[in-house]
Amino acid sequence: MNDSRPVVVIGGGLVGVCTAAYLQRAGHAVVIVDRQSARQAASLGNAGCINGSSVVPIAMPGVLWQVPGWLMQPEGPLVLRWRYLPRMVPWLMRFVAASQPARVTAQARALRALLGPALDAYQPLLDDAGANDLVTRRGYLIAYSSQKGMVGDEGGMALRRDNGVHIETLDANALREFEPTLSHDFIGARYIGETGHTPDPGALLARLTAQVVARGGRVVDAAATAIETNGAQVVAVHTNRGRESASAVVIAAGAWSAPLVRQLGDTVVFDTERGYHVEIPTPHEMPSRPVMWAEGKLFATPMNGRLRGAGTVELAGLQASPNWRRADLLLNQLHKMFPGAVNGTKPTQSVDGARWQGFRPSTPDSLPVLGAASKVPNAFYAFGHGHVGLTAAASTGRTIAALVSGERPAIDLSPFSIGRFR
Repeated sequence: MNDSRPVVVIGGGLVGVCTAAYLQRAGHAVVIVDRQSARQAASLGNAGCINGSSVVPIAMPGVLWQVPGWLMQPEGPLVLRWRYLPRMVPWLMRFVAASQPARVTAQARALRALLGPALDAYQPLLDDAGANDLVTRRGYLIAYSSQKGMVGDEGGMALRRDNGVHIETLDANALREFEPTLSHDFIGARYIGETGHTPDPGALLARLTAQVVARGGRVVDAAATAIETNGAQVVAVHTNRGRESASAVVIAAGAWSAPLVRQLGDTVVFDTERGYHVEIPTPHEMPSRPVMWAEGKLFATPMNGRLRGAGTVELAGLQASPNWRRADLLLNQLHKMFPGAVNGTKPTQSVDGARWQGFRPSTPDSLPVLGAASKVPNAFYAFGHGHVGLTAAASTGRTIAALVSGERPAIDLSPFSIGRFR
C-alpha cells in the first residue's frame, strides 16, 4: 500500500500488538487504539500456553446432550447462566451444528494451519523486543485422575495425531519422574513437547508493545467509537478522544469487536466465554511446565514467583457480575493438583494472590474471524480467538500483515471468513 497514513489497529492485546509489529516489519506505520483497561484483559489473564496442538474445538460430537448439564451445574467446568440463555440461542444453535464430525475434522485442520507455526511466528518478534526470556519451550502435560477420563479423551488425541501432533503417553510411574510435584492421585498423562509457555503474559505484552512504540508506532489510550468510510474505503477511526486518519483498519478488539463489525455491514455470531484464574504467590513447589487436569478443565502454569490456575467456561455475557465461587473452585482444584504448593495446608481465599475474571471472544465453531471485511476492502478482522489468543497472536499478526500489504497469506483463510455467518 502506497499510503503515508498509518494502519489503525483497534485492540491493544496480544493479537493487536503482534499484528502491529508485523505490519511494521512490512513497512507500514501503525497506531494502536485501545483503552488501558481493555489492554489488561484476556492477554494478561490466560493460562500462559503457546500451544500449537490446541486443535480440538469446544463443540465436539455429542455436545448437544451436555447442554442441560451446563444449566444445572453452576460450579461445573462449563456453565451457562439461565438468565443469559435467550441471548445465547443463536450462538448455541451454531455451536451444536459445529459439533458434526465432518465439521470438527475441518475445524481442527484449520486450527492446526493457524496454530502449528505459533512459536516460529513469535520468534522474530521476541528477537526484536529482546523478549526471549519470556517464552520457555518445555512442552505441557495433560494429566488424568481416572482411567475413564484418559479413555474418554482419546477422541481429542486422535484429532491431534491426525494433524501431525506427536503425543507421548506416560503411566503413573513415568509421570512421577516427569513432574514429581504433581499429586499422586493422577494415574497417567499425555505429554506434548511442541508447546511453549510464558511465565508472565503481562510482561510479554508490555515488552512487545514497547518495541512497537520504539519503532515509531503510537498507542492511543482511547475507545474506538466509529469507523469512518468514504465510499467503500476506511479513511479514519473515531475515538472518544478524537479522530485517527487511517490507510486501513484492523479490528482486533477481542470481546468488544462485534459492534465495530456491524458498522462495516457484516454479521457475526459471537459471544464471550468468561474465564477465571487464581494464583498462589511464592508457592513452596511448582511444576516445571504447564499441566492440564483433563477432568477438571484446569491449566496449572508456573509463572514468575507464582502458580496460576486458569480455566472454566461461563457463558453469561459482558455485563453480569463475576461469580467468584468459580475462582474459589479453581483454587481448590489447584491445591488438589499440587498439595505441596502451600506446604500441605488447604488454601483459603487469603492465600489467593490474584483472583481474575476476563472475557474470551468466542465463536461457535472455535475458529477466529480472520480476513477482509466483505464490503470494505481496506478493513480487516482479527478477533474471536477464544482459548487460543495467546497461541495464535503472532500467526494472526503475520497473516493480517500479509493481507494488508496485498500479499497472499501462508494459510487458507476461507474457514476463518466472516462470510460463514451469513
